[in-house]
Amino acid sequence: MSDTKILLYNRERRAIEEESVFERYYMDLLYGTPPGRVLARVLSRSRWFSNVYGTLQRRPKSVEKIGAFIKQHHINVDEIDMPSAGFRSFNDFFTRTLRPSARPINPDPRILISPADSRLIAYRLQRDTVLSVKGFSFTLPELLRDRELAKPYAGGTCLVFRLAPMDCHRFYYIDDGHHDAVVPVGGDLHSVSPLAVRRKANTLQSNYRQYCVLHTHNFGAVLHTDVGALTVGTIHQHLEHGGSFSRGQEKGVFAFGGSTIVLVFKPDTVTVDDDIAEYSRQGIESLVHYGSAIGKKLPGEGSGR
Repeated sequence: MSDTKILLYNRERRAIEEESVFERYYMDLLYGTPPGRVLARVLSRSRWFSNVYGTLQRRPKSVEKIGAFIKQHHINVDEIDMPSAGFRSFNDFFTRTLRPSARPINPDPRILISPADSRLIAYRLQRDTVLSVKGFSFTLPELLRDRELAKPYAGGTCLVFRLAPMDCHRFYYIDDGHHDAVVPVGGDLHSVSPLAVRRKANTLQSNYRQYCVLHTHNFGAVLHTDVGALTVGTIHQHLEHGGSFSRGQEKGVFAFGGSTIVLVFKPDTVTVDDDIAEYSRQGIESLVHYGSAIGKKLPGEGSGR
């Protein structure tokens, strides 16, 4: 597959599509040239760039970008829960909510639902390591910086949900349950675009992230990690100090930029849908919607273990 294309499987259309890359010129510059990669390392390690960029997206004048962005990325405005006074800034649009009818939640508690509108790829952990057909890898101890916490998940299932800039950047709980306080892990702010990942930017194990263990009723103990990215200076967690949650409840919001969610299940807990599994083996992400079915519970798991 060409390094210059991002191919996606559209589950609704049952077809392979090419993703429209936000700010493609700058992505190729930062991660496709030697001087750009040096600059990317500097920018990723300096919060000032993402903070300044985020501030610009919160200015009232930034609303002028919304119309062109919607047109370029073919965003369905009929799904948006429009504020009565309109959007106040581009970031206000970026963190938009959707109409409940636009994202019905699969009602069967045994069905695993997507936590966000995103591009999903599934991996089977080899011991504690994710190995991609694209050549990059990361381990759970690297992701969590906690070797003991990672141990029970060795050999389990890892689901990586990549939120592109055109996606709704609110994310949700996959089941009923509870969790303790969210744990921040300091790090850089690289882009999470496949263009950056393919060019050896170790995004998931180096970027700033926050994780917690979801003690769910139907899928046992699930590791949920929210990963920031270049121009994402803030991850807003609604239950930062922990608490009880319900299936489909909003967990948090990413500020402007692309972002990633990583869910890790213990062995023999879940199985992903056949089409997602097949395209994942080819290194192709599947387009998924928040609340839609992406897999199912295997017999014998649950009870928040």
